[in-house]
Amino acid sequence: MAKQKKIEEEKRKIRSEARQNRDSLSQAQIRLWSDMICENLHKQPFFQAAETVYFYYPLGSEVNLLPLVQKTLDLGKQAAFPRVDGSDMAFYQVSGLEEFAEGAFHVMEPVGDVIMDRAAALVLVPGLVFDSQRNRMGYGKGYYDRYFARYPGCHKVGVCYGMQRIPQVPCGEFDIPMDMVVTECGLEGSL
Repeated sequence: MAKQKKIEEEKRKIRSEARQNRDSLSQAQIRLWSDMICENLHKQPFFQAAETVYFYYPLGSEVNLLPLVQKTLDLGKQAAFPRVDGSDMAFYQVSGLEEFAEGAFHVMEPVGDVIMDRAAALVLVPGLVFDSQRNRMGYGKGYYDRYFARYPGCHKVGVCYGMQRIPQVPCGEFDIPMDMVVTECGLEGSL
């Protein structure tokens, strides 16, 4: 119990610092790095081969992948975004960026009702920090970890700026690492 409490305190401190650092980026820097990350993803064979891509709608200073959504749809792929319902999260298909409304935690969520539950979907995952073992720390609600526990066959790609990489993310027993992490500098890991 004391060990878990220590991990939670450490996570709280890291989350606070990581959010402050990321929020200090200029809009021009966010745009530049986000565009580089979109390009890094778009040219990857695993991205080109994916039939279904799960995105997230950026909140604040998160990496903005929205320019990649239209390219994804233009390639004939299916695109989906998460929607939260209580302690659960599911991905819903979208056919365009006009299909959103503000939802839980002031995040834009898809308004459609077609749930996507592809066991091997490519999932692009936001986070506050990632480490070299591809461990991820999000906002602390556990939505993605619970989702991946239900769908372990998903291809999990963490998305962040290079400045969000840290030496070690403190992990609990329910934290699920990514298969790969992409930044403006490139990719680490494999699918």
